[in-house]
Amino acid sequence: MHEPTRALPAYHFASDVDGVRHLIVGDSDSDCTGWRIEVRDRDREYQFPFERSVVFGEGAEANLIGHGPARETWTVVMDWGAVSAEICLPDGSRHPVRSSVL
Repeated sequence: MHEPTRALPAYHFASDVDGVRHLIVGDSDSDCTGWRIEVRDRDREYQFPFERSVVFGEGAEANLIGHGPARETWTVVMDWGAVSAEICLPDGSRHPVRSSVL
């Protein structure tokens, strides 16, 4: 495992209309090409890629249900059953996800 080599952009969490939790990168200008999230629940491990998506609102008010101005940024699915999660960058560095619900 490689140690983080740089700080990540700010991110927030939001659920879509179906209740699926997502991590939303706050800075629309960030490039998350090749990034993925590795999520562990009690007995399984999942990996999901970051993708460009339309979100609404800014900062901690960012959401996926239409409140506020629309913008495109990077998002990734993050399972509600997560016990731990790490953001994995193409350079091999891993960054623990900071969340009060993990």
